[in-house]
Amino acid sequence: MRSAGMCESTAARRRWARACATYSAARLACGDFAHDYKGAQTQSARIDLANKVNKWAQSSTTNGIADNARALARGLEASAGAWQIGADAFAQSCLDAGWKG
Repeated sequence: MRSAGMCESTAARRRWARACATYSAARLACGDFAHDYKGAQTQSARIDLANKVNKWAQSSTTNGIADNARALARGLEASAGAWQIGADAFAQSCLDAGWKG
């Protein structure tokens, strides 16, 4: 619940809206990742997942979300092991941010 102080000035409302938007971007990226990760068994499916996650993650200022989403995409260019490392790092950043499936 927002405090009354959040509604007292336009600047405060704008800060609150930006904070909610960046949180929502992280939540959407983490949710998409969790939902589609198991099905991403092929290179094509992994590319689709990385693109979907990065669409949201790059708007997020939540610690680690944007950086680890980029690492997830970079892992596609390497081995399956690199993809797994990127996936693990992204999942951990979601958990660290408080995401719950």
